[in-house]
Amino acid sequence: MASFCKVTIIAFFVLASGVFLSSPTQAIRTSEQDFGLALEPSPDNGEDFIPKELSHYLGECVKKIGEECGPIFFTRIFIGTKNVIPASCCQKLLDMGEECHDTITESIISRPEFRANATLYETRAIDVWNLCSL
Repeated sequence: MASFCKVTIIAFFVLASGVFLSSPTQAIRTSEQDFGLALEPSPDNGEDFIPKELSHYLGECVKKIGEECGPIFFTRIFIGTKNVIPASCCQKLLDMGEECHDTITESIISRPEFRANATLYETRAIDVWNLCSL
């Protein structure tokens, strides 16, 4: 069974920097803002596991958005940078689909580092979707 933490880390890393992690214990940084994030899973957290199907689904969603567009969406939603979203990235988002967009967003929000501002991130994710779907 795949670990929810590992899938979230992969999605998060691709969105934040455009590169897959080879190990979930590494720390990451984005070029938009210098911040570190410990990616060690919580050993006592029973929520770290998800079904294999969902893990595979998230991986496929992340592949669709691509390494060049992931960081743009990540910084817009989770850091709040009002960066310009290229039309090509909007098209990738729309091609990926709203269900994938929502699932990636929710998987990141489920991490303890992001949980406190879930409503803000959900609002920004909706705004990004609406902007791209105009």
